[in-house]
Amino acid sequence: MTGPAWDGRPLRLPAPPDPEHAAELAQRAVDAARNVSGIDLDYTPESLRLVDEVLDSFREPGSDAVAETIFVFGCYVGEVLVRNAGYEWARTPPEITRIFMPLTVFRASTASRVNPIGKAFKRVDNGPIDDIPYFYQLFSDVDL
Repeated sequence: MTGPAWDGRPLRLPAPPDPEHAAELAQRAVDAARNVSGIDLDYTPESLRLVDEVLDSFREPGSDAVAETIFVFGCYVGEVLVRNAGYEWARTPPEITRIFMPLTVFRASTASRVNPIGKAFKRVDNGPIDDIPYFYQLFSDVDL
């Protein structure tokens, strides 16, 4: 299934990149982490440290070879926000899709829209400066 584009190349995702399939895409990251690295991701904020380690192993900046995998790990980060910080999956409004991925999370209580998938790509491209646990801390008001 072809989904959104990254660096002008379409991503071939196993499910549509929409709110209805976001949890399924996140589960793909859980399965990949377990099957490839023996890492158990449990959807807790603390598990984001492990996601940081996994994404660090993809440090081929701009790589399209792992773009679909980075996308599903971004969905995992979003699902952690959904399950633990009061967010819900949402389609990105058209006026900001040029700077955000087409799938974001939104918290109505603070009117916060967060781009966890884009953050996963930044983590791979920029390294530790784009720390995933700190990203969670910023948007959940929880210290890790």
